[in-house]
Amino acid sequence: MLNAGRETSSPGTELSENQAKTEKERLIEELQLITEERNDLRDRLRFLTERSMKNRPHFRPNPYYEDLERMEEAVMSILHNLEMENTEIHENNHKLKKEITFSR
Repeated sequence: MLNAGRETSSPGTELSENQAKTEKERLIEELQLITEERNDLRDRLRFLTERSMKNRPHFRPNPYYEDLERMEEAVMSILHNLEMENTEIHENNHKLKKEITFSR
């Protein structure tokens, strides 16, 4: 009598719960794939739009972006010069070590 108000799970209910669970997992995977595809397409559209805007004669780029590009070029130039200088100093140091070991 205590269990009179409760419904026990029948095999049919259990089967439909399993089916619902697998359908839910399938839909989640499908949603993830669709979301990835949407993001890829959005990135492609953004790339194509930006590229086509730069080719338009009336397009005015952001001046701050241009300043940032110039600063990047300057920094990359300084970095290149420092790398070349470092290589040169390393080679000179190696030569000096050879001379020191030879003179001993």
